[in-house]
Amino acid sequence: MPVDDEQRQVIERAVSGDEGARKALYDAHARRVKAYFLRSGFAEADADDLVQETFVRAFRSLATYDAARGEFRAWLAAIARNAARRRWSARPAPESFDPELAEQTLTAPDNPGESAERLEEIDAVRGCIGELPGELKRVIRLRYVEGRTTRGIAAAVDRPEATVRLRLEEARRLIERCLRGKGVTP
Repeated sequence: MPVDDEQRQVIERAVSGDEGARKALYDAHARRVKAYFLRSGFAEADADDLVQETFVRAFRSLATYDAARGEFRAWLAAIARNAARRRWSARPAPESFDPELAEQTLTAPDNPGESAERLEEIDAVRGCIGELPGELKRVIRLRYVEGRTTRGIAAAVDRPEATVRLRLEEARRLIERCLRGKGVTP
């Protein structure tokens, strides 16, 4: 879909430094860009930061945008994809992330709101996760400790999204069976 005259004028005004035009471009596209980052597995705060980074980069290089080569939205999407790739590649390798330490921090006994029963349930879940085979354990940790989306997990484990969904479902069934065996769930 080619850029219409109205959008072309907004882009030209934004190139010349018109803050109102830049705000109009941001308002028209920021929600879609943020949705992309959230679907890519970023937490809300990181997604907000990446939206800002994307638009800073876009406005910095807006003069290079060529409407004859494609839609503004596609050009902006390429900038967002590059920002996401840079952020993912800058994250520490999964081996340097200690999920047990993260879980212990969240469930520390000094939290007065935790009951002994709740801590036992958490220990049972942790034990059941620990009994999972390697790949299943990893996808569960990526989903529930790191909070990644299916797409983000697929990228991390180099598997298709459909395979990740199957692995997550298999892991959930095994955890549920394990918890029933420990008397935690009916």
